[in-house]
Amino acid sequence: MTFSYVDHPAMVNLIIPLIRDTYLKLGIKTEFVAQPSNRNLLLVDKNLVDGDVGYMRIVLAGYQNIITVEPALVSGIFTLLCKPQLKCTPAVLADAQQTIVSTSVSKNGMDVGFRGEIHSQFYIVNDLALIPKFIRNGRFDYAIYPTTEQELAQMDLTGLQYVKLFQSDLYHVLHKKYAFMAPEISAALAATLAQKKTK
Repeated sequence: MTFSYVDHPAMVNLIIPLIRDTYLKLGIKTEFVAQPSNRNLLLVDKNLVDGDVGYMRIVLAGYQNIITVEPALVSGIFTLLCKPQLKCTPAVLADAQQTIVSTSVSKNGMDVGFRGEIHSQFYIVNDLALIPKFIRNGRFDYAIYPTTEQELAQMDLTGLQYVKLFQSDLYHVLHKKYAFMAPEISAALAATLAQKKTK
């Protein structure tokens, strides 16, 4: 089976090995294809790939052909990245004078999951992996960056500060034509997650 993924440290280092191990338990070979964050869900929805390694449910509205597989892979965190010398609070999002760099998928997640007011302007890019670099090199003052606790603990914070905005669980997603396999994949995924916790 072929799965898309977003080039992001949590996907590459945590989620892809988890998905690979899960499908190996089922005797299914996997292939992983990096895609820009605005393209991978479209590829799944149009049945051009079999699924995506993982997405937060809050960004899946409008994709009629995508299903999620339980259990959650990890708890994701939407963060606001900021230049070190600037105010870094959720109040930045209510400031119409601020521009925040984000992917379109992350912006959609903010619209659904953030409980505060959003009046800032968003500059949309396609490559999630570039977002921390945009803050470090001074191209933008603020960014939305979905991540995990594990990645935050390992992230090089040179030239960055951040504030956590809200959490949202990440799930493996499939094209709906694989719904008949979802219970078996779910059981294998639960077993793989349990094995990872005991290591």
